[in-house]
Amino acid sequence: MTERKKYIAGWGYQIYKRYVRFLNNRLMFRHVWYIDRENLPPLGEPCMVVSNHQNCANDPLNLLLGFDNRAHAYVIARANVFNWSPVISNFFQWLGMVPAFRLDYEGAETLAKNEETIRITGGKMIDGNCLIVYPEGTHYDKHWLGDFSYGYTRLAFQTAEHDNFQHDIKIVPSANHYSDYFGVQEDVMIRFGTPVSLAPFYELYKTKPRTAQREVNKQIRKQIEDMMLDIRDLEHYDEIDWIRNSELGYEYCTALGLNPKYLPDKLQSDKQLVSLLEEWKDWQAVSRLREEENKLGVKDTDINKQTGWCVTLLSMLAQIFLLPLWIVTLYPNIFHYNIQRLFLRKDKMFTNSWRFIVPTVVGVPFFFLLTVLVCGFAWGLWWQSVLWMLLVTYPLSLFAFYEWEWMKQTWKNLRMLCIKNKLVELNDMRFQLFERIRKTINTK
Repeated sequence: MTERKKYIAGWGYQIYKRYVRFLNNRLMFRHVWYIDRENLPPLGEPCMVVSNHQNCANDPLNLLLGFDNRAHAYVIARANVFNWSPVISNFFQWLGMVPAFRLDYEGAETLAKNEETIRITGGKMIDGNCLIVYPEGTHYDKHWLGDFSYGYTRLAFQTAEHDNFQHDIKIVPSANHYSDYFGVQEDVMIRFGTPVSLAPFYELYKTKPRTAQREVNKQIRKQIEDMMLDIRDLEHYDEIDWIRNSELGYEYCTALGLNPKYLPDKLQSDKQLVSLLEEWKDWQAVSRLREEENKLGVKDTDINKQTGWCVTLLSMLAQIFLLPLWIVTLYPNIFHYNIQRLFLRKDKMFTNSWRFIVPTVVGVPFFFLLTVLVCGFAWGLWWQSVLWMLLVTYPLSLFAFYEWEWMKQTWKNLRMLCIKNKLVELNDMRFQLFERIRKTINTK
Protein backbone atom coordinates (compact mmCIF):
# COMPACT_ATOMS: atom_id res chain seq x y z
CA MET A 1 0.00 0.00 0.00
CA THR A 2 1.38 3.38 -1.01
CA GLU A 3 1.76 6.01 1.69
CA ARG A 4 -0.85 8.78 1.60
CA LYS A 5 0.59 12.07 0.42
CA LYS A 6 0.95 14.41 3.38
CA TYR A 7 -0.72 17.33 1.62
CA ILE A 8 -3.89 15.34 0.83
CA ALA A 9 -6.56 15.81 3.50
CA GLY A 10 -8.29 12.80 5.04
CA TRP A 11 -11.80 11.80 3.99
CA GLY A 12 -13.34 13.11 7.20
CA TYR A 13 -11.85 16.56 6.60
CA GLN A 14 -12.93 16.57 2.95
CA ILE A 15 -16.51 15.61 3.80
CA TYR A 16 -16.70 18.24 6.53
CA LYS A 17 -15.26 20.83 4.15
CA ARG A 18 -18.01 20.11 1.63
CA TYR A 19 -20.62 20.53 4.35
CA VAL A 20 -19.16 23.87 5.45
CA ARG A 21 -18.83 25.05 1.84
CA PHE A 22 -22.50 24.29 1.19
CA LEU A 23 -23.69 26.31 4.21
CA ASN A 24 -21.24 29.14 3.54
CA ASN A 25 -21.80 29.51 -0.21
CA ARG A 26 -25.56 28.85 -0.18
CA LEU A 27 -26.85 30.25 3.10
CA MET A 28 -24.30 32.68 4.51
CA PHE A 29 -23.47 34.40 1.23
CA ARG A 30 -25.48 35.07 -1.89
CA HIS A 31 -22.47 34.99 -4.22
CA VAL A 32 -18.86 33.94 -3.61
CA TRP A 33 -16.37 34.85 -6.32
CA TYR A 34 -12.81 33.53 -6.64
CA ILE A 35 -10.82 35.65 -9.08
CA ASP A 36 -7.55 34.42 -10.66
CA ARG A 37 -7.61 31.19 -8.66
CA GLU A 38 -5.24 29.74 -11.26
CA ASN A 39 -2.46 31.76 -9.56
CA LEU A 40 -2.42 29.23 -6.72
CA PRO A 41 0.48 26.78 -7.11
CA PRO A 42 -0.43 23.16 -7.94
CA LEU A 43 -1.47 20.94 -5.07
CA GLY A 44 1.62 19.64 -3.26
CA GLU A 45 3.91 22.63 -3.83
CA PRO A 46 5.04 24.64 -0.75
CA CYS A 47 2.85 27.70 -0.63
CA MET A 48 1.89 30.59 1.65
CA VAL A 49 -1.17 32.77 1.01
CA VAL A 50 -1.00 36.25 2.53
CA SER A 51 -4.13 38.39 2.74
CA ASN A 52 -5.72 41.49 4.20
CA HIS A 53 -7.87 40.84 7.27
CA GLN A 54 -11.21 42.49 7.97
CA ASN A 55 -14.00 40.08 8.75
CA CYS A 56 -12.66 37.76 11.48
CA ALA A 57 -13.19 34.04 10.87
CA ASN A 58 -15.04 34.62 7.62
CA ASP A 59 -11.78 35.70 5.94
CA PRO A 60 -9.78 32.48 6.37
CA LEU A 61 -12.90 30.39 5.95
CA ASN A 62 -13.65 31.79 2.50
CA LEU A 63 -10.00 31.35 1.53
CA LEU A 64 -9.94 27.75 2.69
CA LEU A 65 -13.12 26.92 0.79
CA GLY A 66 -11.55 28.27 -2.39
CA PHE A 67 -8.77 25.68 -2.38
CA ASP A 68 -8.89 22.23 -3.92
CA ASN A 69 -11.14 20.09 -1.71
CA ARG A 70 -8.25 17.65 -1.17
CA ALA A 71 -5.99 20.40 0.17
CA HIS A 72 -5.60 20.59 3.94
CA ALA A 73 -4.51 24.21 4.34
CA TYR A 74 -3.32 25.61 7.65
CA VAL A 75 -4.13 28.97 9.21
CA ILE A 76 -2.10 30.92 11.75
CA ALA A 77 -4.65 32.20 14.27
CA ARG A 78 -4.32 34.26 17.42
CA ALA A 79 -3.50 32.08 20.40
CA ASN A 80 -6.31 33.17 22.74
CA VAL A 81 -8.97 31.30 20.73
CA PHE A 82 -7.31 28.05 21.83
CA ASN A 83 -8.02 28.84 25.50
CA TRP A 84 -11.77 28.29 25.41
CA SER A 85 -11.72 24.55 26.13
CA PRO A 86 -9.61 21.46 25.32
CA VAL A 87 -12.38 20.10 23.06
CA ILE A 88 -12.55 23.30 21.01
CA SER A 89 -8.75 23.54 20.92
CA ASN A 90 -8.46 19.99 19.54
CA PHE A 91 -11.17 20.74 16.98
CA PHE A 92 -9.36 23.87 15.82
CA GLN A 93 -6.12 21.92 15.45
CA TRP A 94 -7.91 19.27 13.39
CA LEU A 95 -9.21 22.01 11.12
CA GLY A 96 -5.63 23.23 10.61
CA MET A 97 -5.42 26.23 12.92
CA VAL A 98 -2.04 26.95 14.53
CA PRO A 99 -1.61 29.47 17.39
CA ALA A 100 0.40 32.67 17.06
CA PHE A 101 1.41 34.45 20.26
CA ARG A 102 1.50 38.27 20.19
CA LEU A 103 3.22 40.75 22.43
CA ASP A 104 0.19 43.03 22.80
CA TYR A 105 -2.21 40.22 23.68
CA GLU A 106 -0.47 37.20 25.19
CA GLY A 107 2.58 38.99 26.62
CA ALA A 108 6.35 38.86 26.05
CA GLU A 109 6.76 35.62 28.02
CA THR A 110 4.71 33.72 25.40
CA LEU A 111 6.65 34.84 22.32
CA ALA A 112 9.12 31.95 22.59
CA LYS A 113 6.22 29.60 21.81
CA ASN A 114 6.12 31.00 18.29
CA GLU A 115 9.24 28.96 17.49
CA GLU A 116 7.12 25.84 17.81
CA THR A 117 4.53 27.39 15.50
CA ILE A 118 7.26 28.13 12.94
CA ARG A 119 8.53 24.56 13.21
CA ILE A 120 5.06 23.03 12.74
CA THR A 121 3.86 25.28 9.92
CA GLY A 122 7.24 25.18 8.17
CA GLY A 123 7.12 21.40 8.15
CA LYS A 124 3.58 21.47 6.77
CA MET A 125 4.65 23.75 3.91
CA ILE A 126 7.63 21.56 3.00
CA ASP A 127 5.23 18.61 2.92
CA GLY A 128 3.26 20.47 0.24
CA ASN A 129 0.53 22.11 2.31
CA CYS A 130 -0.59 25.71 1.97
CA LEU A 131 -0.32 28.13 4.89
CA ILE A 132 -2.64 31.14 5.31
CA VAL A 133 -1.22 34.19 7.10
CA TYR A 134 -2.64 37.61 7.98
CA PRO A 135 0.39 39.87 8.51
CA GLU A 136 -1.67 42.74 9.92
CA GLY A 137 -1.91 40.62 13.07
CA THR A 138 -5.54 41.53 13.70
CA HIS A 139 -8.72 42.36 11.82
CA TYR A 140 -9.96 45.86 11.06
CA ASP A 141 -13.47 47.30 10.83
CA LYS A 142 -12.82 49.33 7.70
CA HIS A 143 -11.81 48.85 4.08
CA TRP A 144 -8.17 49.73 4.58
CA LEU A 145 -4.84 47.97 4.89
CA GLY A 146 -2.95 48.12 8.18
CA ASP A 147 0.77 47.73 8.84
CA PHE A 148 2.41 44.39 8.06
CA SER A 149 4.54 42.42 10.47
CA TYR A 150 7.57 40.68 8.96
CA GLY A 151 6.66 37.51 10.83
CA TYR A 152 5.37 35.82 7.69
CA THR A 153 8.53 36.53 5.66
CA ARG A 154 10.67 35.34 8.57
CA LEU A 155 8.67 32.13 8.76
CA ALA A 156 8.93 31.52 5.01
CA PHE A 157 12.68 32.11 4.79
CA GLN A 158 13.45 30.15 7.95
CA THR A 159 11.46 27.23 6.56
CA ALA A 160 13.52 27.34 3.37
CA GLU A 161 16.72 27.60 5.41
CA HIS A 162 15.85 24.58 7.58
CA ASP A 163 15.22 22.71 4.33
CA ASN A 164 18.69 23.75 3.06
CA PHE A 165 16.94 25.88 0.39
CA GLN A 166 15.94 22.73 -1.50
CA HIS A 167 12.38 23.90 -2.20
CA ASP A 168 11.13 27.10 -3.80
CA ILE A 169 8.49 28.46 -1.46
CA LYS A 170 5.95 30.69 -3.18
CA ILE A 171 3.97 33.44 -1.44
CA VAL A 172 0.64 34.28 -3.06
CA PRO A 173 -0.87 37.68 -2.21
CA SER A 174 -4.63 37.64 -1.78
CA ALA A 175 -7.34 40.19 -1.02
CA ASN A 176 -10.91 39.80 0.17
CA HIS A 177 -13.80 42.22 -0.32
CA TYR A 178 -17.36 42.13 1.07
CA SER A 179 -20.48 43.93 -0.11
CA ASP A 180 -21.48 44.12 3.56
CA TYR A 181 -19.62 42.83 6.61
CA PHE A 182 -22.70 42.28 8.75
CA GLY A 183 -25.55 41.06 6.53
CA VAL A 184 -26.62 37.56 5.55
CA GLN A 185 -26.92 36.73 1.83
CA GLU A 186 -24.36 39.38 0.90
CA ASP A 187 -21.52 38.98 -1.62
CA VAL A 188 -17.84 38.24 -1.09
CA MET A 189 -14.93 38.00 -3.49
CA ILE A 190 -11.42 36.60 -3.06
CA ARG A 191 -8.75 37.63 -5.54
CA PHE A 192 -5.36 35.92 -5.89
CA GLY A 193 -2.35 37.87 -7.08
CA THR A 194 0.82 36.79 -8.87
CA PRO A 195 2.92 34.36 -6.75
CA VAL A 196 6.23 35.74 -5.46
CA SER A 197 8.96 33.10 -5.59
CA LEU A 198 11.47 33.15 -2.73
CA ALA A 199 14.17 31.26 -4.61
CA PRO A 200 15.62 34.40 -6.28
CA PHE A 201 16.01 35.93 -2.82
CA TYR A 202 17.79 32.99 -1.16
CA GLU A 203 21.33 34.29 -1.79
CA LEU A 204 20.41 37.76 -0.55
CA TYR A 205 18.80 36.23 2.54
CA LYS A 206 22.00 34.37 3.44
CA THR A 207 23.91 37.63 3.82
CA LYS A 208 21.19 40.24 4.43
CA PRO A 209 18.10 38.46 5.78
CA ARG A 210 16.24 41.64 6.75
CA THR A 211 16.78 43.19 3.31
CA ALA A 212 15.44 40.06 1.60
CA GLN A 213 12.36 40.14 3.82
CA ARG A 214 11.75 43.81 3.10
CA GLU A 215 11.95 43.26 -0.66
CA VAL A 216 9.49 40.37 -0.57
CA ASN A 217 7.13 42.23 1.75
CA LYS A 218 7.18 45.26 -0.56
CA GLN A 219 6.03 43.15 -3.51
CA ILE A 220 3.37 41.31 -1.52
CA ARG A 221 1.91 44.43 0.09
CA LYS A 222 1.82 46.35 -3.21
CA GLN A 223 -0.22 43.61 -4.86
CA ILE A 224 -2.69 43.41 -1.96
CA GLU A 225 -3.14 47.20 -1.97
CA ASP A 226 -3.90 47.08 -5.70
CA MET A 227 -6.45 44.27 -5.34
CA MET A 228 -8.49 45.62 -2.42
CA LEU A 229 -10.42 48.75 -1.52
CA ASP A 230 -7.91 50.68 0.57
CA ILE A 231 -9.49 53.88 1.93
CA ARG A 232 -6.59 55.78 3.46
CA ASP A 233 -8.52 58.88 4.54
CA LEU A 234 -9.70 57.44 7.85
CA GLU A 235 -10.76 60.87 9.11
CA HIS A 236 -13.53 60.97 6.50
CA TYR A 237 -13.95 57.21 6.13
CA ASP A 238 -17.65 57.13 7.06
CA GLU A 239 -18.50 59.83 4.53
CA ILE A 240 -16.49 58.16 1.75
CA ASP A 241 -18.03 54.79 2.51
CA TRP A 242 -21.49 56.35 2.45
CA ILE A 243 -20.92 57.99 -0.95
CA ARG A 244 -19.72 54.79 -2.62
CA ASN A 245 -22.77 52.92 -1.28
CA SER A 246 -25.20 55.71 -2.15
CA GLU A 247 -27.24 56.02 -5.31
CA LEU A 248 -24.45 58.21 -6.67
CA GLY A 249 -21.93 55.38 -6.16
CA TYR A 250 -24.07 52.95 -8.15
CA GLU A 251 -24.65 55.61 -10.81
CA TYR A 252 -20.89 56.11 -11.17
CA CYS A 253 -20.34 52.35 -11.57
CA THR A 254 -22.96 52.18 -14.34
CA ALA A 255 -21.44 55.22 -16.08
CA LEU A 256 -18.16 53.28 -16.36
CA GLY A 257 -20.01 50.52 -18.22
CA LEU A 258 -19.74 48.20 -15.21
CA ASN A 259 -22.40 46.18 -13.41
CA PRO A 260 -22.93 47.47 -9.83
CA LYS A 261 -24.58 44.15 -8.87
CA TYR A 262 -21.41 42.25 -9.80
CA LEU A 263 -19.06 42.72 -6.85
CA PRO A 264 -15.76 42.63 -8.83
CA ASP A 265 -17.13 45.43 -11.04
CA LYS A 266 -18.38 47.42 -8.04
CA LEU A 267 -14.96 47.11 -6.39
CA GLN A 268 -13.25 48.42 -9.53
CA SER A 269 -15.66 51.35 -9.64
CA ASP A 270 -15.32 52.09 -5.91
CA LYS A 271 -11.52 52.19 -6.14
CA GLN A 272 -11.71 54.81 -8.89
CA LEU A 273 -14.42 56.80 -7.12
CA VAL A 274 -12.49 56.86 -3.84
CA SER A 275 -9.38 58.17 -5.59
CA LEU A 276 -11.43 60.95 -7.24
CA LEU A 277 -12.97 61.93 -3.92
CA GLU A 278 -9.56 63.06 -2.76
CA GLU A 279 -10.47 66.39 -4.39
CA TRP A 280 -13.72 66.73 -2.43
CA LYS A 281 -13.53 69.09 0.54
CA ASP A 282 -17.04 69.66 1.92
CA TRP A 283 -17.33 66.59 4.11
CA GLN A 284 -19.68 68.40 6.49
CA ALA A 285 -22.33 68.52 3.78
CA VAL A 286 -22.06 64.75 3.35
CA SER A 287 -22.32 64.26 7.12
CA ARG A 288 -25.45 66.42 7.29
CA LEU A 289 -27.16 64.38 4.57
CA ARG A 290 -26.19 61.13 6.28
CA GLU A 291 -27.62 62.39 9.55
CA GLU A 292 -30.89 63.47 7.93
CA GLU A 293 -31.32 60.07 6.28
CA ASN A 294 -30.58 58.31 9.58
CA LYS A 295 -33.16 60.47 11.38
CA LEU A 296 -35.80 59.44 8.88
CA GLY A 297 -34.64 55.80 8.97
CA VAL A 298 -34.09 55.48 5.21
CA LYS A 299 -31.24 54.24 3.05
CA ASP A 300 -30.05 56.48 0.27
CA THR A 301 -30.67 53.82 -2.38
CA ASP A 302 -34.32 53.43 -1.24
CA ILE A 303 -35.36 57.07 -1.58
CA ASN A 304 -36.10 56.95 -5.32
CA LYS A 305 -37.57 53.44 -5.14
CA GLN A 306 -40.72 54.29 -3.20
CA THR A 307 -43.81 52.19 -3.89
CA GLY A 308 -47.38 53.47 -3.85
CA TRP A 309 -50.11 52.67 -1.36
CA CYS A 310 -51.65 49.98 -3.57
CA VAL A 311 -48.41 47.98 -3.98
CA THR A 312 -47.55 48.38 -0.28
CA LEU A 313 -50.98 47.18 0.88
CA LEU A 314 -50.87 44.19 -1.51
CA SER A 315 -47.44 43.36 -0.14
CA MET A 316 -48.81 43.42 3.41
CA LEU A 317 -51.69 41.10 2.44
CA ALA A 318 -49.26 38.63 0.81
CA GLN A 319 -47.14 38.59 3.97
CA ILE A 320 -50.20 37.93 6.14
CA PHE A 321 -51.01 34.97 3.88
CA LEU A 322 -47.44 33.61 4.22
CA LEU A 323 -47.18 34.35 7.94
CA PRO A 324 -48.11 30.81 9.17
CA LEU A 325 -45.36 29.22 7.04
CA TRP A 326 -42.86 31.84 8.19
CA ILE A 327 -43.69 31.16 11.85
CA VAL A 328 -43.14 27.43 11.30
CA THR A 329 -39.73 28.06 9.69
CA LEU A 330 -38.56 30.05 12.72
CA TYR A 331 -37.55 26.70 14.24
CA PRO A 332 -34.61 26.44 14.26
CA ASN A 333 -33.70 29.36 11.97
CA ILE A 334 -34.32 32.00 14.59
CA PHE A 335 -31.36 30.46 16.45
CA HIS A 336 -29.14 30.37 13.37
CA TYR A 337 -29.73 33.98 12.36
CA ASN A 338 -29.60 35.53 15.83
CA ILE A 339 -27.07 33.45 17.78
CA GLN A 340 -24.39 36.15 17.38
CA ARG A 341 -26.32 38.41 19.79
CA LEU A 342 -25.36 36.08 22.65
CA PHE A 343 -21.63 36.45 22.02
CA LEU A 344 -21.07 39.97 20.74
CA ARG A 345 -19.51 42.38 23.17
CA LYS A 346 -17.50 45.29 21.78
CA ASP A 347 -16.09 44.06 18.48
CA LYS A 348 -18.91 44.17 15.91
CA MET A 349 -16.64 42.50 13.31
CA PHE A 350 -17.38 39.18 15.02
CA THR A 351 -21.05 39.46 13.97
CA ASN A 352 -21.00 37.10 11.01
CA SER A 353 -18.28 34.87 12.45
CA TRP A 354 -20.56 33.93 15.34
CA ARG A 355 -23.61 33.89 13.09
CA PHE A 356 -22.00 31.31 10.82
CA ILE A 357 -19.63 29.28 12.98
CA VAL A 358 -21.91 28.43 15.92
CA PRO A 359 -24.81 27.16 13.74
CA THR A 360 -22.40 25.31 11.43
CA VAL A 361 -20.45 23.57 14.18
CA VAL A 362 -23.24 23.09 16.73
CA GLY A 363 -26.65 24.36 15.64
CA VAL A 364 -27.39 22.56 12.38
CA PRO A 365 -26.15 19.10 13.55
CA PHE A 366 -27.83 19.46 16.97
CA PHE A 367 -31.26 20.56 15.74
CA PHE A 368 -31.17 18.05 12.89
CA LEU A 369 -30.45 15.16 15.26
CA LEU A 370 -32.85 16.41 17.94
CA THR A 371 -35.78 16.80 15.53
CA VAL A 372 -35.23 13.42 13.88
CA LEU A 373 -34.93 11.59 17.23
CA VAL A 374 -37.95 13.27 18.85
CA CYS A 375 -40.21 12.86 15.81
CA GLY A 376 -38.91 9.35 15.18
CA PHE A 377 -39.36 7.95 18.67
CA ALA A 378 -42.54 9.89 19.49
CA TRP A 379 -44.51 9.42 16.28
CA GLY A 380 -42.42 7.07 14.13
CA LEU A 381 -41.91 9.82 11.54
CA TRP A 382 -38.30 9.04 10.76
CA TRP A 383 -37.97 9.76 7.06
CA GLN A 384 -40.53 12.59 7.23
CA SER A 385 -38.50 14.37 9.90
CA VAL A 386 -35.27 13.89 7.92
CA LEU A 387 -36.95 15.38 4.83
CA TRP A 388 -38.34 18.30 6.87
CA MET A 389 -34.94 19.13 8.37
CA LEU A 390 -33.33 19.01 4.93
CA LEU A 391 -35.91 21.52 3.73
CA VAL A 392 -35.45 23.70 6.82
CA THR A 393 -31.66 23.61 6.45
CA TYR A 394 -31.71 25.12 2.97
CA PRO A 395 -34.80 26.28 1.01
CA LEU A 396 -37.00 27.09 4.00
CA SER A 397 -34.09 28.73 5.77
CA LEU A 398 -33.72 31.10 2.83
CA PHE A 399 -37.48 31.64 2.88
CA ALA A 400 -37.35 32.54 6.59
CA PHE A 401 -34.62 35.09 5.92
CA TYR A 402 -36.05 36.70 2.78
CA GLU A 403 -39.58 36.81 4.21
CA TRP A 404 -38.22 38.77 7.17
CA GLU A 405 -36.32 41.09 4.83
CA TRP A 406 -39.53 41.58 2.83
CA MET A 407 -41.43 42.45 6.01
CA LYS A 408 -38.83 45.03 6.96
CA GLN A 409 -38.85 46.55 3.46
CA THR A 410 -42.65 46.75 3.43
CA TRP A 411 -42.64 48.48 6.81
CA LYS A 412 -39.99 50.88 5.48
CA ASN A 413 -42.15 51.61 2.41
CA LEU A 414 -45.11 52.31 4.67
CA ARG A 415 -43.09 54.75 6.75
CA MET A 416 -41.76 56.46 3.63
CA LEU A 417 -45.31 56.99 2.40
CA CYS A 418 -46.17 58.58 5.72
CA ILE A 419 -43.24 61.02 5.58
CA LYS A 420 -43.50 61.80 1.89
CA ASN A 421 -43.25 65.57 2.37
CA LYS A 422 -40.04 65.23 4.41
CA LEU A 423 -38.57 62.99 1.73
CA VAL A 424 -39.22 65.67 -0.89
CA GLU A 425 -37.11 68.10 1.12
CA LEU A 426 -34.44 65.43 1.65
CA ASN A 427 -34.36 64.67 -2.07
CA ASP A 428 -33.72 68.33 -2.88
CA MET A 429 -30.80 68.28 -0.45
CA ARG A 430 -29.47 65.08 -2.05
CA PHE A 431 -29.79 66.46 -5.57
CA GLN A 432 -27.79 69.58 -4.79
CA LEU A 433 -25.05 67.65 -2.98
CA PHE A 434 -24.80 64.96 -5.66
CA GLU A 435 -24.54 67.59 -8.38
CA ARG A 436 -21.60 69.18 -6.60
CA ILE A 437 -19.88 65.81 -6.13
CA ARG A 438 -20.48 64.96 -9.81
CA LYS A 439 -18.73 68.14 -10.86
CA THR A 440 -15.77 67.25 -8.67
CA ILE A 441 -15.33 63.70 -9.95
CA ASN A 442 -16.10 64.56 -13.58
CA THR A 443 -13.34 67.16 -13.77
CA LYS A 444 -10.64 64.52 -13.17
